[in-house]
Amino acid sequence: MSLALNDLLICCRQLEHDRATERRKEVDKFKRLIQDPETVQHLDRHSDSKQGKYLNWDAVFRFLQKYIQKEMESLRTAKSNVSATTQSSRQKKMQEISSLVRYFIKCANKRAPRLKCQDLLNYVMDTVKDSSNGLTYGADCSNILLKDILSVRKYWCEVSQQQWLELFSLYFRLYLKPSQDINRVLVARIIHAVTRGCCSQTDGLPSKFLDLFSKAIQYARQEKSSPGLSHILAALNIFLKSLAVNFRKRVCEAGDEILPTLLYIWTQHRLNDSLKEVIIELIQLQIYIHHPQGARAPEEGIKGIFPDLHMFH
Repeated sequence: MSLALNDLLICCRQLEHDRATERRKEVDKFKRLIQDPETVQHLDRHSDSKQGKYLNWDAVFRFLQKYIQKEMESLRTAKSNVSATTQSSRQKKMQEISSLVRYFIKCANKRAPRLKCQDLLNYVMDTVKDSSNGLTYGADCSNILLKDILSVRKYWCEVSQQQWLELFSLYFRLYLKPSQDINRVLVARIIHAVTRGCCSQTDGLPSKFLDLFSKAIQYARQEKSSPGLSHILAALNIFLKSLAVNFRKRVCEAGDEILPTLLYIWTQHRLNDSLKEVIIELIQLQIYIHHPQGARAPEEGIKGIFPDLHMFH
């Protein structure tokens, strides 16, 4: 093993130290080592060779996860009844941890996606599912999912159908969760990306998931603003196009259910241009699916399907 890698290995082992002060000392050294040109060159080569006996980016990520587990456990076991200043310092600590993870991922994948998709995906999903990690830390992990995993085409091929479905269910539950602390626009963007990935890489989403979209649209009707609704409807359009191949009748029924609610939202809410465009796209899609060969009579056309559609103008 080279001296550069040996230094990194020693540093990684120190990150597992039981004393928080010792772990803290190693963080800056760790950040410096993972961007050292010689160290990076060795890690890249070992990762590309797929020989597990050498230190590579995946092995370093495992060390980093152990460090994160120790830090999070330390924060969990700390006293809950503390001052606002202490609470603020804990939040800052969690942000520092998530920043370190993103920094590491960028260093590892800067030249090519070398980290295993499964390891990254498991880390994100386990973190988001664990409510004790806090909303801020969960949001940071969701950002990693959106920007560092779902934006990498190579990773799309490595996500199983089961994982696509788990991601979809997990983030739709978060979107429908009535909490002011959740960044619903970020969650909706992830739902949009996951729907696109699932419908292009697998057999698609089960038709039962249409109920989740219906709930989201019903919730939007009740709210003054509809954060992320344009992303939700864009995801719905992707889903409906995929579903219409084998379940045209179900897609028509879904349109009949949700279009009146969207009509209400159009007339009663202030909509931005992107939301208007995606609603119009959904209407056009429904018209085509109802009458794929075109309408033969006025009552079969757009006013026959949606008699109140003139209100959109």
